[in-house]
Amino acid sequence: MHLFPLLAGGITTGLLIVLGEAVLNLTLLAGDWAELFARFELPQPGPAVAAQGLLKLLLLGGFAVWLAGVLQSAFPRPLVAAVVAGLIVWFLVWAWVQWGMLLAGYVTPRVALFTVVWGLLELPLAVCAGAAVRRRLQHARAPA
Repeated sequence: MHLFPLLAGGITTGLLIVLGEAVLNLTLLAGDWAELFARFELPQPGPAVAAQGLLKLLLLGGFAVWLAGVLQSAFPRPLVAAVVAGLIVWFLVWAWVQWGMLLAGYVTPRVALFTVVWGLLELPLAVCAGAAVRRRLQHARAPA
């Protein structure tokens, strides 16, 4: 795998995840998060937290696109490999973490459910888009 196509695909995936998470958390669950922050007496996240979140999701996008490339040996159809990579990331990051946060009482069942279901759609779609960018750039750079 060449580095530039992987980075471009990872950034594409990461930005799509950032966009999806912004829609989910800043609009659909904004009231729920405000209640949780008030309940735990937490300050509102500032620009440093937002920047770290952006970096974290861009890195996650890169990992997911890399994983999709690795999985192509097991799933020869690139779309299937990308969906499986998205589902793996969804399970390990979204579903597993939300389950733990719900069990600990840090989130409400509504927040956990919305986050897990939203991610189940968001992650495979974002990874498919990023993996497609990676493949196109890889093929464009390949010698004829």
